[in-house]
Amino acid sequence: MNKIAVLTKASFLQLKLYLLIILGIFAVSLITDLILSLSMGAGENSSVSAGNLFTLFLIFVGSVLPVSFFRRIINLGATRKDYYVGILIIYALWSLIFAVFNIAWYQLEINWIRDYEHTFNILEIFQWDQFGVAGMLVYQFGAYLFLLSLLNLLFSGLRHAAGWVIWAVFIAAIPILTSIAPLRSKLVDGLKTLISNDSLLQGFGLTLALACLLLAGGWWFTARRALI
Repeated sequence: MNKIAVLTKASFLQLKLYLLIILGIFAVSLITDLILSLSMGAGENSSVSAGNLFTLFLIFVGSVLPVSFFRRIINLGATRKDYYVGILIIYALWSLIFAVFNIAWYQLEINWIRDYEHTFNILEIFQWDQFGVAGMLVYQFGAYLFLLSLLNLLFSGLRHAAGWVIWAVFIAAIPILTSIAPLRSKLVDGLKTLISNDSLLQGFGLTLALACLLLAGGWWFTARRALI
């Protein structure tokens, strides 16, 4: 348990600069929205939820840690297994933190902020708000963990040929799936099933199952990663 605490603290130090950057963006967004609301009048300004912008920090969690945190931890005497168990706990912790934060921020928006401006919140866009507080927490946790596991797979494989193949397929798939109408329709249906499912059990089950699969792939790369 002490080892996990050390890894968690070390990961926070690794991410501290990026957290400060996102906090800065968060603060600028709040100030800008406030100025616009005051100048345009109550309810005239529309913006993306500042809380959702803050959640972009998860992208740094899923990309920075696999790239630079591994070598730092190994140099401190940890094993690959120690690193990966720690990273799984860190991913779960940040997913939970932002799930709770977004629910709290959403309550602030609907009870106060929207008296002055209209906001677009992912909890409504993905229709997670239909499941109540507990459902929003569960669905967000699964979705955020899925995002982190995908990033973890991509960035854990940077030093392996198979990883570059995955990157090539991933990059090529985006324009192909979005430019061909039948494939685009299937992509939209797939994403809707995954992150905007009317069934909480099915939506969370799919995101969690895919996250576990992607994390297993990340471990495959980590187990074969050079220690130097």
